[in-house]
Amino acid sequence: MGSGDMLQLKVGTHGLITVAALTGEFDAAPQDDVVASLMALVSNPGSRLAVDLSGVRGVDSSGLSMLMNVVARGRLNDCRVVLVGPSPFVAGVLHMTKLDTWFEIHANLDLAEKAMPKSS
Repeated sequence: MGSGDMLQLKVGTHGLITVAALTGEFDAAPQDDVVASLMALVSNPGSRLAVDLSGVRGVDSSGLSMLMNVVARGRLNDCRVVLVGPSPFVAGVLHMTKLDTWFEIHANLDLAEKAMPKSS
């Protein structure tokens, strides 16, 4: 952690859901642009967002806090936010902190999309 591997965000779609693919390290380094972009993705009621963590190599308490804030904001805005494919390190941190019971986590984007059917 702290090696200067800045967090990067790429936004796209998978079927009918929005995907925010993160790569790098999610830590205390300034991540304002990434967090602002994630918050914007959960600003519209009914949005469905999958945060792809497969490219995140490291996360610390600051990164976990930022992810929790994004999910909490989404819930307040009636948005569905799930985490997808956390790397082994990130999955271990989520399990150790018991946040794997707070976040909704799916192994891949296909499963995430199936878990978030379009509202009628």
